[in-house]
Amino acid sequence: MSRRRGFTLVEVLMAALLVAVAVTAVMGGLRALGQADVKVARNQLLQRLVTAKANEVLASTDPSSFGDGGDFTDAGYPDITWTIDVQTSGATDVDEVTVAATLDDDEQFLTFLQYVRPLTAVSE
Repeated sequence: MSRRRGFTLVEVLMAALLVAVAVTAVMGGLRALGQADVKVARNQLLQRLVTAKANEVLASTDPSSFGDGGDFTDAGYPDITWTIDVQTSGATDVDEVTVAATLDDDEQFLTFLQYVRPLTAVSE
């Protein structure tokens, strides 16, 4: 009498369990990859916006004229806010300016030095 060769029920269940664990691990990795991609895209957007605001500040004659901050509604991003911090740098007529853009827990900022024209007194 010939005996049939095949897999036992235990072997089939173990193979199914290993496949399920492998699929779960792959799906978790894909989810983490997708989340990282979203975070990178968000940070790139914040960096572009903060760079645009910094260029706007640099084009002005006085960085303190911008106030403390605002949002990017004019650029189509009302949920993203910006702040500006102006400190004296220790050099004559040069300020240290930090511009930051924030969305939820993500923030990008630029710090730069800006020449500020001295106020001239008008003599009569």
